[in-house]
Amino acid sequence: MNEREPFLRNVGTATWSMEDGIAFEVALNGIDSVVGAYTRLIAQARSADDTQQAREFAAQRGRWSARRRRITPDDRAAVDAVISESARLLKQLRAR
Repeated sequence: MNEREPFLRNVGTATWSMEDGIAFEVALNGIDSVVGAYTRLIAQARSADDTQQAREFAAQRGRWSARRRRITPDDRAAVDAVISESARLLKQLRAR
């Protein structure tokens, strides 16, 4: 019988607090919401045949996707910045 090694065996000990971990999840949710808002705007721009606007929105979406790959729960300053920026930006994007 071939048993798989448990996933968490090699994860190690977290270097952040539970509060930092929760803030990290909130930041990821904010990023996902921004990416989703840009996706909607890209679709609207394409429907309006505004390829320049669609490209600009796609570039912004790419920047936010890249932030998602770089952010870590042990960098609380970056996490807090993402939470703040994404909340502010979402208000603007949802108003469009």
